[in-house]
Amino acid sequence: MYVSKIAINNFRLLRSVELCLEIQTTVIVGRNNSGKTSLTELFRRILEEVSPRFKLEDFSLGVHEQFWIAFEMYQNGSEEEEIRDVLPTINAELTIEYGDNGTDLGPISSFVIDLDPDCTKAQVNIHYALEDGKIKSLFEALEPEKPAFFKAMKERIPKLFRASLEAEDPNDSTNRKILEFSSLRALLQGGFVNAQRALDDTSHSEKAVLGKILEALFKAATSETANQDERDTAEELKTAVMSIQDGVDFRCPRHSIL
Repeated sequence: MYVSKIAINNFRLLRSVELCLEIQTTVIVGRNNSGKTSLTELFRRILEEVSPRFKLEDFSLGVHEQFWIAFEMYQNGSEEEEIRDVLPTINAELTIEYGDNGTDLGPISSFVIDLDPDCTKAQVNIHYALEDGKIKSLFEALEPEKPAFFKAMKERIPKLFRASLEAEDPNDSTNRKILEFSSLRALLQGGFVNAQRALDDTSHSEKAVLGKILEALFKAATSETANQDERDTAEELKTAVMSIQDGVDFRCPRHSIL
């Protein structure tokens, strides 16, 4: 079983992205600010939070204007369904290949809702959207000026938007099943190793554990009280790190690796 495809819309730098993954290992390489950190952060939210929460800043910058357009429609008395069609949402779709496992499907069984015995794919959809019946709560008593409007959106979006998880029949998009995020965490298990720069993400105040440990080791090994063996080890580590960095810079100029 493996995730074969990921499609993401409206999350940070990932306005509309589709990735096909390899069975064993996929390495994502790209320029800085090309969306690698956005991809990591999205999965961190999905797999580590009980119910993923997002802010206005998490929506791709290109869709922010849609909040204002929806507000103008609300002021003009448009129908709720029309307003909802304009309001942006954050979406992620995962295609999971599980092969022929007979009747023992394990954790993926909750996501298999099709009746086709030849189908060995499951589709998982994650949506972050305004809750039902909350149009008025989102837009009421707002000043018709953009600075004040978007300041209010920063406060209201985390309170009124909710993340939902559902399984979708790969052969019939109308056949869907609502699930809890605990089902996804049981299905997809993994971990995150932060770089010393914490993946360039300011949403996490904790220091990168790996970087913190290495920094402490270097300080101890280069202090005045360190013996010669410790100093030699610190110098060897420093040389090794510089050699690796030079190699990465040579092969991937102006790029970084996730």
